[in-house]
Amino acid sequence: MKRSCLAILFLMAVVVVRAQERTVLLAANRAGQVEVLDPETLQTLGSVKVLPMVDGLAAGPGGMLFLREGLAPDFRGCCALYALEIKTQSLTKLLEPVAGVAVSPDGKHVVTQRGNVGVEVFDARTLQGEPALPRSIAPGMYGFSFSPNGRLLFGASNFPSPTLDVLDLGQRKLVRQFTFPNELAVLGAWVGDDYYVYGFSKTAGQLWRVRADGSGLEAPLTISFPDAAPECREGGRGVLGAGGRLFLFERFGSKLDRRTGCSKQIPGGAFEVDTQTGRLTTRLAPQLHIAQLIPSADGQELYGLDVRDPGWSSVSVVRLNATTGQILAQRDLLPQIWFIALATMPEELVPRGQLQAKTK
Repeated sequence: MKRSCLAILFLMAVVVVRAQERTVLLAANRAGQVEVLDPETLQTLGSVKVLPMVDGLAAGPGGMLFLREGLAPDFRGCCALYALEIKTQSLTKLLEPVAGVAVSPDGKHVVTQRGNVGVEVFDARTLQGEPALPRSIAPGMYGFSFSPNGRLLFGASNFPSPTLDVLDLGQRKLVRQFTFPNELAVLGAWVGDDYYVYGFSKTAGQLWRVRADGSGLEAPLTISFPDAAPECREGGRGVLGAGGRLFLFERFGSKLDRRTGCSKQIPGGAFEVDTQTGRLTTRLAPQLHIAQLIPSADGQELYGLDVRDPGWSSVSVVRLNATTGQILAQRDLLPQIWFIALATMPEELVPRGQLQAKTK
């Protein structure tokens, strides 16, 4: 009886702890404003003023955010990595310059790069530097993605050549490297426990699934991405996994936005990919010109930035049904370049009103 009571009390404590946490949608712009949004209504709960020239963000544990921002003091370059601790509103510079940033699923590590000179690693809570992965082990410029269990770090790279490096972060070693045709640009995404590499050029596309044991690649599938304006320049692409499905979309709002200088109307939206055949099936929300697309925690919904013109003078954040493409909520944002991410933090740390970060 005593053990049963203790078990019940333990479960109640776990429920209480979980109930005190809240998932929010973060939206950061180049002017240095981090908006904290309700993930259902997309309305602002609070905001934090940070340094200008934000160029990306990732959520860490316990209200820690990681921002890529312009280099102080003139903010003309890009970018330095800063850690923003919501509790103290302190902004700590970790490294400069940096490219991509990723946080491990267990919230213990944040990884980044200063170029193709290896991978830098920090403790995501204490912000202390950890042993890096040198260039001899990690030679690429990566788009990072942790395996669901956090043990392996997958790095899709297009420089110096198209490759996928599978890195063991704990043992600081290269597990396997896969190479791809030089004419392709490669992107990677997890779909459940499966990792896919999408390689594309203006006229071709292929999809590889990494074998479950990481020993090799399955035979590639051909991907035919529809192009309503083939006479216009090649555009950027994006790929993501959500709810056990793979999505592919043309990316707008960057320097590769094909609407600049193209006389034809270019539809947007996102395609679901049949990972058994490579066929593109459902096209979600073709009226949206997506700059960034991320999944909800359960993968049943998608959050995106709809850039209605290449100059970002008209932009909104949207919440979509990942199956039907129905717009569940939409909210216009100020004319700025924006970036979004989901974060889970203690309820008491969710900003209310306007906060001002203090730079260390």
